[in-house]
Amino acid sequence: METSIARAERDVQRAFEAALEHTESQGDLHATESALWTALLALGRAMVTLFLVRTARRARSASYRHEGFLYVFDSKRTRSSEIGTRFGKVTFVRGVGRRLGVSQWKKVDLPVDRELGLCGGFSLGTTLGVARLCAMMAFAQARDTFRQFHEWAPSSRAGLRMVDAVGSEAKPFLDQAPAPDGDGEILVIQVDGRGAPMITSTERERRARPHQPRTGTKRNQRRTKRREHPRPRRRKGDKSKNAKVAVLGVIYTLRKTEDGYEGPLNKQVIGTFASHRALMRWLREQADKRGYGRKKTLFLADGSDHIWRTQAEFFPQAQECLDWYHVVEKLWEVGRFFFAEGSSPLTQWVAARKELLRAGKVWDVVDDLIAHKKRIPKTGPGTKHKRKRLDDIITHFADHSDRMRYDVLRSQGLDIGTGAVEGAVRNVVAVRLDGPGMRWGRERSELILHLRCILVSNQWDDFAAYLAERNGIKLPAQPTQATPHAAAA
Repeated sequence: METSIARAERDVQRAFEAALEHTESQGDLHATESALWTALLALGRAMVTLFLVRTARRARSASYRHEGFLYVFDSKRTRSSEIGTRFGKVTFVRGVGRRLGVSQWKKVDLPVDRELGLCGGFSLGTTLGVARLCAMMAFAQARDTFRQFHEWAPSSRAGLRMVDAVGSEAKPFLDQAPAPDGDGEILVIQVDGRGAPMITSTERERRARPHQPRTGTKRNQRRTKRREHPRPRRRKGDKSKNAKVAVLGVIYTLRKTEDGYEGPLNKQVIGTFASHRALMRWLREQADKRGYGRKKTLFLADGSDHIWRTQAEFFPQAQECLDWYHVVEKLWEVGRFFFAEGSSPLTQWVAARKELLRAGKVWDVVDDLIAHKKRIPKTGPGTKHKRKRLDDIITHFADHSDRMRYDVLRSQGLDIGTGAVEGAVRNVVAVRLDGPGMRWGRERSELILHLRCILVSNQWDDFAAYLAERNGIKLPAQPTQATPHAAAA
């Protein structure tokens, strides 16, 4: 009787011959390419099946220990199931392990699955591929994209389980990663944040209800929906979206050369929804690996009080710099109070104050703003708002005057803008987490954030190797339930 290995080998040969036949096709390239791709996937499934059969039939020890318990490997008692691979689903039959001293009808162990690094019925490559796509685009689009290339896709529930499993390994990977090679002599840290829309408890309850088919015309359906779920008019000062702020940090180095500084080198992005303190603590761990305390360190951010308060605690030795572009935006705002939008006098007024700031004359600019404030009448339409904004900007410049030494930093060839972290915030948060109609739970948004950080830092290949060395990951039985969030008013 033909063995299972021989049958699998014959299946591989037949699949190869079927793929080879497509090269003799007389049709156009598009039709041939599509048919050949399907045939190659079939060949891949046949070869994966052959590999699994050979692995399952490999000789093994009669007994083994796992998690402190003794098991007996039983090759006659088998478990058959479908395994999702990059080439499609294949049937996998393998022996099981029975725990000694326990009824044979109890749950069995699957040592072969563990040996192969299977992830809840999927290969590690499949799990990582789906998780990566989910970190790049909406979940439904990720599944459609995966299906486009692999001609099958895991269920929505399985996709969420993959994201939860892979995402939970992202922070441990980032924590254990060693300092990169070829770092420069200057350490630069930038911090910024952006909100992502979170689901409320009311919306979560509504989404959990069974879907009820609606009757009537589309117009009547929309009217019924508005009556069932009215949206109260927002009052002045209310949040436009139920957002939770993600705080991101970018850390990189600059190398001294004959022509100035070269960089950024080994740029890494990390972020969290937890708090500014949590991010700063994490940034400090990464900065210590890369020489904080031994290297000159530059810390850049906008005017957020939370950032600078925690910076003083975790990076007291860093040279501070208030983002240049936020300062210039405030100058343009003030200039519009006195000159017409787009006018030449407005441009000249802003340019003159920028020259003063670049020369290190911050207090000259502050004195000039105070003088301009005195020119604003105390009564009249709009004057109260102008005086209030000028007061705020004058106080802002005065409080951050020690962080506005742009003349010193530019003479040293160092950065004075937070373009790196602003780009990271846009790519990590805005592109994936702040799309139309999105509502996130606290846990999964954090996992997606970490995966996005790995992607934009070009660390995905190292991340995949890290998981492969650990022989796969375990998928949770159920996707994580979305935890609601209520933004402060």
